[in-house]
Amino acid sequence: MSTQWNAEKLRGIWKRMIQRPLVGLDIGMSGLKAVELTSTSRGKRLVAYNRVPLPWGAITTEGEVKERDAVLSALKELFAFKGFSTKHVAVASFGSSIITKKITIERMAPAELKEQLYWEAEQYIPFPVAEVNLDFAILDTQTENAEQMEVLIVAAKKDFVQSLSGLLDEAGLKADVIDNPSFALGNAFEFNYSHAITGPTGVPPLSVLLDFGAGATRVSIVEGDKTTFTRDLRQCGMACTLMLSERLGLNLTDAEEAKLFDFEDEPVRVIIDEFNHALTDEVARTIDYVIGQNPERSVQGIYYCGGGSRLSGLVEELEAKLTAPVAPLNPVQNLAGSGRKMNAQAIRELRYLGSTAVGLALRASGDSE
Repeated sequence: MSTQWNAEKLRGIWKRMIQRPLVGLDIGMSGLKAVELTSTSRGKRLVAYNRVPLPWGAITTEGEVKERDAVLSALKELFAFKGFSTKHVAVASFGSSIITKKITIERMAPAELKEQLYWEAEQYIPFPVAEVNLDFAILDTQTENAEQMEVLIVAAKKDFVQSLSGLLDEAGLKADVIDNPSFALGNAFEFNYSHAITGPTGVPPLSVLLDFGAGATRVSIVEGDKTTFTRDLRQCGMACTLMLSERLGLNLTDAEEAKLFDFEDEPVRVIIDEFNHALTDEVARTIDYVIGQNPERSVQGIYYCGGGSRLSGLVEELEAKLTAPVAPLNPVQNLAGSGRKMNAQAIRELRYLGSTAVGLALRASGDSE
């Protein structure tokens, strides 16, 4: 009995040693967000959160870092906050240098697929396979004797990964995990919405996650606890600002202020309404496409997050046009509590800005998946 307890205790100590807690770092076009969680007997607890804005154009909508010094300075400022216990991070890749694709291939063992992955992926990705890092997740739940299986492949350009790692190194940070932002969002969803992971019939329910960012609107389809489809839409926060700038003859700063504060003024209202219509239509088309591939399935819920979700009238437009229930994705509702340095404003920010960062912070150094 004592020997078993000691073995379990040692196993737990060893696991904690190799699985170092990481700060979840979300690098976006409009700013940086960082979240640190810790494990307690009551569950995950929030210990630190910080956010630092970026100047316009420092990172493009494609994910290119145009003003390296500005981003580097913001990273250093972000981690100057004393609440963080480590500078080891889990960071999400961003922009057009990473793609995901669901493919159907001949059934094979995971080890065999790993060996053939580059050959299998070559016909599906727009980059030369020698220039990318590849990973995969087997999605299907078919029987073992089925002839084919569904696989989600993820490709990230090596030069982007190297550039991102170099930027973080220069800021005094260590990227232990570089994750897909859609997968990070799925982590946050799974952690907080366990009731939406398992359906009553045993068939994994379909959920839609909408992340309205400054540089892209990300649509993710989650089947049970697996992200099976992602798509980035060009209709995003920056696109709305550009519409206002071009139509009203405003510079970008004034157009952003008009979007945030003058949305009741008639000329601004008309443009925002037009943008909301176009964005919601594109979201609906994306969902219809996915359902078209699985006509026997239906969406149980649509969950939204991101700073762009606060655009006046957008949520109302989603509720009016989409058939499934629409609700905010709250990434902190299952946390056991927060540190004394957290305040109410930080918690409010995290509820709509922190989903990706929280999902990243749920990762740990030494994770096998």
